[in-house]
Formats: sequence, C-alpha cells, structure tokens
Amino acid sequence: MSRDPRSDGQSHRWQAGHTNRWRQTLPPAGNLLGQAQAQRAVSLAHRTCTSGDTLRWCNITSRQDTPLLLTTPAPPTGLSPAGVLFSPEHSFYLLSQEVTQSTKPDAVLECLGSLWELHCPFLSRSKTLSELYMSSKKQRHTLLRSRAGSSQTETSSRWLSSTGRWGEMLKEDGGMGTSRGYLKRPILLRLPIKDPSITKEGKAVFTPNFALSFALGTLYCPMDCPKQWSRSVLSSADLLGLPQLYQRCLKEMMAKVTSLTVCEFHRVSCKHKQADLQSVCERWLELFLVTDLSCQINLRDLPFDLLLKTLRCPRVFAVSEYDLLRTVLYWIYLQFNTTGRTLPSHSVVLNFFCSLRSTRVFLEQPQGLAYLPLFQALHLHGITERHHLKEMQRINVFPHSWLLLTFSNHYYTIHSGGDMHVVDFTKHSVRFGMIIDGELQLYTRAVGLYGFYFLLKASRVGDTDTFAFSMERLRHWEPVLGESCRTLQVFSVRSDRRVLYQISVQSCASGEWKENSSGVISQVFGLSKRCAKSRVFTVDRLSSPLLVTFALAFPSQ
Repeated sequence: MSRDPRSDGQSHRWQAGHTNRWRQTLPPAGNLLGQAQAQRAVSLAHRTCTSGDTLRWCNITSRQDTPLLLTTPAPPTGLSPAGVLFSPEHSFYLLSQEVTQSTKPDAVLECLGSLWELHCPFLSRSKTLSELYMSSKKQRHTLLRSRAGSSQTETSSRWLSSTGRWGEMLKEDGGMGTSRGYLKRPILLRLPIKDPSITKEGKAVFTPNFALSFALGTLYCPMDCPKQWSRSVLSSADLLGLPQLYQRCLKEMMAKVTSLTVCEFHRVSCKHKQADLQSVCERWLELFLVTDLSCQINLRDLPFDLLLKTLRCPRVFAVSEYDLLRTVLYWIYLQFNTTGRTLPSHSVVLNFFCSLRSTRVFLEQPQGLAYLPLFQALHLHGITERHHLKEMQRINVFPHSWLLLTFSNHYYTIHSGGDMHVVDFTKHSVRFGMIIDGELQLYTRAVGLYGFYFLLKASRVGDTDTFAFSMERLRHWEPVLGESCRTLQVFSVRSDRRVLYQISVQSCASGEWKENSSGVISQVFGLSKRCAKSRVFTVDRLSSPLLVTFALAFPSQ
C-alpha cells in the first residue's frame, strides 16, 4: 500500500487493493461508502487471487516481468484488513509462496473441489503425492512421445489466474501439457477422497478443507500446529502418506483426551487400529466416566460396548455404587432423547423412566432388553441408602424379581450380623471413593454398610509426597456420624466383625495414570480403640489429584 500524496497530514488514507481507490486507515462508523469500497476492494482481490480458491496470480500490465500478488500476507488472526476470513486454501498458498519465494509450481493437486499448487522438493515428502506425481509424469512423457509430430509450442511468460482459463488449459489434455506450452505447465494430479472424516468435518472451529490444507501445509512447514488435533487431521496424514505428521497427531491426541474428545478419539483408534490411543481413552473412562463425562452432554456419544466394558472394569472409579447406576440411567435417557443440547436434571431423567408405563417394566420390554447387560454389570447390592432404594422402586426399570432379590439380601444380611454372600471379592464387594485434591493434611469420609460404620482416612505424611491410607470402625455415638445417622440408620451391636477390604490409589505420574493397591486384606474389627483400626497402607511419590477406592465385604463367619 502507498501513501496518498494529497494527504494533509491530518487524515491518513491508503490505497485499497488494486482498484486505485483510497480509504482511511480506520474508516469512521458512518463512512458507509468508504467501508463498502474497502470491502469490495479486498473481496475482489480475494476472488481474483483464487483459482478454485488456490490460484492467485494474474496478468497485469506492468513494467515488471514477474506477476503481482494481489493480496497482502494474512494477519495472525486469519482475517484480511477488511475482516474477510482467509480460506484454508488461501492460507496454504501464502505459506507455500513464502517458503518457495514465489516459485512456480511443478504440480497442481485437484482435490475436494479445489486446486493446490505443489513444488517437487516438498511434494516428495508425501508418499501418496510422490507416487501420483511419478505416475502422472510417466504418462505425460508417454503422451508427449506419441504426439511429438503434432504438438505445438507456445511460449508463455505469465502465470494464468482465471479459474476457468486455468482449469480449461489443464483439463484439455489431462494436465499433460501436450496441446501448447507444455514445458511451462505443471502436472495435474487428481486425488479422490471418500473418507467422511475429511470431507465432512463436524467441528464448528473448522472450515471446509481445513484438515487437508493443514496436512499439505506441513510439507512446507513441518512444525506447524492446527487449531485442534482431530480425526480429520489424522485421516489426512494417513491419506497423504505423512508418517511423521501421523505419529505427531497420535501423540497430541493421547495427551489431550478429555470429556469432549474421548468418544471421538476412541472411534479413531478403532478405525486406524491404534492400540495405544485406544488404551489411553479406555483408561480415561475408568477414571472419569462418573466424575466428568456423566456430567456432560457428550455422554450421549459413548458407544454401548465401551460403556459396558468400563462398567465391568474393577478399576472404574465412583464415589458410590449408586453413581454408576445414575450414569447408566442418564446414558439410556440420552439414547432416547437425541435432540437435547444440555444435560437434563435428575428429576427429568427419573420422570422419563416413570412415564414408561406398560404391563412390563423397561428391562422386560423389547426396547429395554438390549440394555440389560449394563444393569447386570452394576453392584446393585451396594446401593443401601434408603432414598436410593425408594428411587429404584419408583422408576419403572427393574423387574420385580430383581427388586425382591436385592431387598431380601439386604434384609438377610442385616439380620445375620452383616454376613454377605462373598464368592468373588471383585464382584461382591461394595466400593466407596474419595477424591484427594488439595493441600490438606487429612481427608476423611464416614460410610456405613449393613449396620457397621467406618471412617476412611487419607493423610499426607509431613510435607512429602507420601500418603497413608487406613480405615477405622466407628461406634454409634461418634460425633462424626451426625444426628440423622444416629437416629434413622440401622446399627449392629455385634462386637466383632470380620472384614475383607482393599485400598486402591490411582494417581498420575509423568503423564501416565498408575494404580497402587493394598491387595485384599482380611481383618477383624472390634469396638475398642485397640482393635478398631486397620493396617496403614502407605504410598509414596504421589501427586494430586488422587482417586482412592475402599472396597469392603463382610464374609460369613
């Protein structure tokens, strides 16, 4: 842009585009004519500088022998001076021209309705494009030899910018350059793409052809980063044969698994058969299915098989067994209500199941039989709170035989002094979770099971990264239980109670979640202070947050 010689020094005006019109640096809000001229100048330059949104050169009468670039470099925000959003093809063109110093291309890639100018030194980094180029070049030489007697040569020193003219000349002979000017013309490469992850990008932050544009851009700038690492970027790298970008994308995706991306990344891992990414997604679900994903609308995208696998995993973390039931109910609700954009309230979900009035309950209906394995994977015997049991009765989900068996087992266990039917500790134990996140020295939680109450403890050892975990049996007059618990809950007067328990601690170290377990321990807990405490399980080199699970079971004595 050049300074207006007529400027009086008070108002600075600048040339806009190639229209020889002038506008102020910052047009006033009321200067509609100036704004319209500036917008038209940049948009006209943008249209003229694109051939299928890629060809930007134009023949302009000038004293210079080299063609003129009609657009200025894109600002960091991706917007033109008039606020026009640069297309991915435009950004790719500017990058390639900057790296190659405006060198004419050796090939033009026709893909996804656009033309992409490529240069041999960079094109060779892609296995797919290299093979296409060599194959097309071989066909070109074969065709040249067959038409050597009839070919005509036409010198050309200008680069063609018009979309129609450029496309016609390339497609006259399939990009072989045999009709005229073949020594100056690049080779046309055609790459059909049918992968929906590339052709139909679902994220709003992406514009059409974003992933392909970024993948091609890494040929010129390998360390460039996209707005978001996604399945479209991974698929583009796989399609173009870019192993370094492919592995880099996998690494970034494994490091950025969240509630927003875990379902998509798991589908990508299955499609591309990437076991490492798949295991990272499944491990994340074991840790945060209940505490994170179940609170997001993205829970709807979780596949049935993956949810079932997570529920069956003994390492799945939950504060209580009821939280896992709540997660399953929310997930089923979202499968039947696919239009909602926000997670419903708990009452809405309960009313949905209560409204399914029929002669048979939900799990006995044809539409509910498919979800039966999800409820079979839950520890329903571990749901002992009175209001939770009433909720199970109220919703029209469980068969009467299930409710009868669950309530009968509760009644039998309470009246037999807490004896539980324990065959497999992993399946028959009741889990209680604690989240340790902060700088406190001591974390506690009081829990009750069949008339026996325990205080779960997690304490930091001094100022180190070592934690000590233990549990202690409580007596009914302990103030930590609260008034409502002492007056409304069942208490066992049994002095001694044999308990099978296991303490598991999951924490992140060096970017990887690891589990430390005490193993299953059998111990008799009494009411006296001497025999009311468990062994202390100590783990060092821990960093918050910690996900701690106490699993308890009362074997028959």
